[in-house]
Amino acid sequence: MQTIPRDIKQAYSSRRNFHKDITISRSTPESPSNVLTAALERGGYGSAVPGKYKYKLDHTHCPPLASNRQRSSRIRHCYRKHYSRDTANIWVHTIKAPRLKLQLILSRYLDLLRFPKHAQNVNAKVALNFEDALDEDILQVFNEETITFLQLKGYDPSDVQVWAWILTAKTSLEAALRLLVVSSQRNEFPSHKARHVPTFVFLFILRRPQITTQALRLLVVHGWQRLGKSDDSRGVLAIRDLMEEKVPQSQRYQRDLKRPIEYVRTYPKMSETTIVVMVIRLLRHARRSWPAAFASISTMITTQVNAGQGGQSLHKSVILNEMTSARLSFLYNKVLHLLSLPTPQHPYRAIPYHQRAQFNVISRMNEFEPALAINREGYRAVVRVQLAHRKTMREREWARMKAKSWPPWKEEKMGIDADVGIESGISRANESLSRLSEAGYGPQLWEASAKVLSGWDTDGSPTIQTRTILSKPTGQHRVQSRNRSLKDAELHGDIWAARIRATRTLHEGWACFLAYNDQMTPPSQTVYYAMIEKLVFDVKRRRREEKEIAAPLIYGFVGRTASELSGEGKEVSDLPTDPRDGIYVRTLPPSLDEFFEMMVSSRIQPSGRCLAFLLSHARSLSEGFKYLRSSNLSPAVIQLLLECEETAVRQNQGLLRQLPDFVFASYIRLLSRFGSADFVSAIDATKGHETPRDNRKLPLSPLMQAIRLLYACRPSYRPPWYSLLSALTRSKVMHRDNAFVDDINGKGMATWSAMLRLIDRMQEAGIELDFEGFHKLCIGFEKAFLAAERTLAGLHRPMRSQSDSTTTSDILSKGPTEAWERSRLDAEEIIKKGPYTLKAMFKRLAVLHSGEEDLEVDTAEYLIPRPELNSLIDPNILLPRLLEVPSPAELHALIRALGLSRDYNGLRALILWMAHYAPELRAVADELRNGAELMRRCLIATRAFMDGSWHSLVTATGTHDEVVGEQAADGVIEEVCMVIEEIDGWGGWPTDEEVDNYCRGVKLLMKEMA
Repeated sequence: MQTIPRDIKQAYSSRRNFHKDITISRSTPESPSNVLTAALERGGYGSAVPGKYKYKLDHTHCPPLASNRQRSSRIRHCYRKHYSRDTANIWVHTIKAPRLKLQLILSRYLDLLRFPKHAQNVNAKVALNFEDALDEDILQVFNEETITFLQLKGYDPSDVQVWAWILTAKTSLEAALRLLVVSSQRNEFPSHKARHVPTFVFLFILRRPQITTQALRLLVVHGWQRLGKSDDSRGVLAIRDLMEEKVPQSQRYQRDLKRPIEYVRTYPKMSETTIVVMVIRLLRHARRSWPAAFASISTMITTQVNAGQGGQSLHKSVILNEMTSARLSFLYNKVLHLLSLPTPQHPYRAIPYHQRAQFNVISRMNEFEPALAINREGYRAVVRVQLAHRKTMREREWARMKAKSWPPWKEEKMGIDADVGIESGISRANESLSRLSEAGYGPQLWEASAKVLSGWDTDGSPTIQTRTILSKPTGQHRVQSRNRSLKDAELHGDIWAARIRATRTLHEGWACFLAYNDQMTPPSQTVYYAMIEKLVFDVKRRRREEKEIAAPLIYGFVGRTASELSGEGKEVSDLPTDPRDGIYVRTLPPSLDEFFEMMVSSRIQPSGRCLAFLLSHARSLSEGFKYLRSSNLSPAVIQLLLECEETAVRQNQGLLRQLPDFVFASYIRLLSRFGSADFVSAIDATKGHETPRDNRKLPLSPLMQAIRLLYACRPSYRPPWYSLLSALTRSKVMHRDNAFVDDINGKGMATWSAMLRLIDRMQEAGIELDFEGFHKLCIGFEKAFLAAERTLAGLHRPMRSQSDSTTTSDILSKGPTEAWERSRLDAEEIIKKGPYTLKAMFKRLAVLHSGEEDLEVDTAEYLIPRPELNSLIDPNILLPRLLEVPSPAELHALIRALGLSRDYNGLRALILWMAHYAPELRAVADELRNGAELMRRCLIATRAFMDGSWHSLVTATGTHDEVVGEQAADGVIEEVCMVIEEIDGWGGWPTDEEVDNYCRGVKLLMKEMA
């Protein structure tokens, strides 16, 4: 008789005894969530396992309302009570059988789900024994004690199966869909009588390391449903049919809208602690993928957390006692702090969302009686947001009155300026700092730095109000502030770094640096980092001024960007023309190389943000490698980044993942910027000697090394992926492995396929494409489309290749027939399917709100638009209509792609979509420096492609003559013209002069791309 294999039997035996006695490390305190996390890890559900963050302690076992001191004492008490030393002097923790909880039952059931993985290669006879063993295990999990416990909670074993089905979803969107289907339509399942899904399942989904924007939107809606603010169950059948993929989309919508609401879903009242945990986790994911949801998430706190212990809605003033006031004040200030944390990408673009959410919280704090006090943490959160916000009209007028000399005191340029007092120069950030001082909080190092950046130095002299994202104070700041007087704090490096940043010219920054050196204080990297920024951006200013030509429109930017006030960006102004306005410096500012040598001679190794900045702005590959070798990174990491083999990269992934995300992204950007450089020579330049080439096993190019590192690490951070996308769009980077390696048209078409493969790798890593990546994809398609047009036109008209004097027709006639046929098929596929691919991606990024007309970007049969996932959203929930609002530059790239492919119906639908969401687009454009001009450029490009003016672009690229003069139908042009004329702020239908200037500028660009 066959028996069960020994390895599987041992696995089952160890699994049965898992919850009886487990030894874990010191960093894993006992909690039901940790037990559930371990079960998911053992089952191979890596996407559902909560993320582990670098340089951050795990406080999930601590109460969310506990202070830092209480958390530390709780951890120490846990270690003293439960931990002991073994014979190897290693801290271990023996977990006894914990109390029966729903998470524990679910973790035991998840262990049972591993059975099919063990038995899949076993014959039928042995499988019977496995089935008997599985039945025995099921009875052990769902024993009499467990069944009784579930019944007391109102559940049964089938509910545990549903919870496991939800948590084991591969993607966050699938998990959110499963949760909403089960929560909203439990009466669709005959074996269930409308029992709600427990809150811990919802909160555990929020602990996933990556949640997409669409999934987050559904989870925010579900959070409101649990709070009793959304009882709309429409759209559940559409979501269920989406998961089953049985019913056409049109039938789903019609059936869903006609279906009456049979009942209102009610959930148990959530406790205050649970609401706080939910809001914290929703805010963490909103920072990463959807900052527009800040207002809705913060409203959960302001409407549900009040004087009562449980979550309940309360809109009138409440008289609070001392204990309740202290508790709510601590909580609301903590939310203000969370709302001040910057987003990983485009932090300045998201500042309006931060400010709106903070204002909602502060308004609610004032409604209590007495009003909740804002503590130091809350004031700092407000100051951080105000420092990162654009200048108001009053602040801009004050900035224009400042003299060009230093310090920049007010200078009366007109007679009316005499009526403007010093109070007009108090910025919002400075006013918030004044309120902090009035509240009784003494100034510390962080407040001093913020005051300098807000426009006034600590001695009362004016500085330049600088828009920046000031880092939150660390523990070192707090200790130094308590042990130092305010006079001693003036010597701290952070204050001098702020003074250097709050200057306009390179000489003003250098004068601050010399004054810092005269203090004879220990050298600080933050000060050197601030001065390096001034040196780098001054070099960029000189290069821009040396060109001094009317640069054509480059993907949404019209020539030079409009001049901005000092402090709005990192740009460095030129020296004043009047010598009397210049600042005296005893020595001229050094070059970047000389200053870096000064930094190294002071025994400062670049690290963190300073290292990332140097790598991102290196002028050559060898210079970037020099910065890398001088950094504080370990020699093993540096060797791995520079000279390792491909197998070594895969074997040492853990070593690379220890790098901060922004440092790794900066190194990938360095390799991508110099993708066609000589990788071997750059390494030899930093070594000082040359190694025999036969003994090297280095990548062929920096771009190949970037691809190798990126595929090995698979970071969840978008910038390194986008750096590689940008490198693929540039000329002379891609190479095809066919007979036409020197054919520039083949390289252009290969770029498109390489970008699509890179997008697939991003999705495999759990990263969804946003409009920034979509912008780069449109640029790559434009290059590929022009190459495909030239390839198909090569047989009709000879065209010179840039590499040599041979025509494309000669190359094609000499090449093999199979290779030419492959190039022809690639070109036809790009021309035919490329536009639909872009429109499908645009549709996924811009999901429409429920109840609105579906403004489809395309009507092709094979382009299946995504179902309307927003049909669950109650109109009372304050959520934006769009998941992400594209910028004018991103819209212009799509207009160019559709125009070149002569998709006039697509252009018409896009203009209708832009008109429908004109308020959202205007809000984004207002936050940009040239937002109004860039938006106007989109409309000019639309007319240029629709009325046939774009034929000059085609002739510039050398394509065939049949398309010259082609234009959209008269009815389409009239409809688009009517829509543009009706929208306020668009400026009406573009004029002939605007179109001519646009075509002349882009013609130069097309010749460069050809």
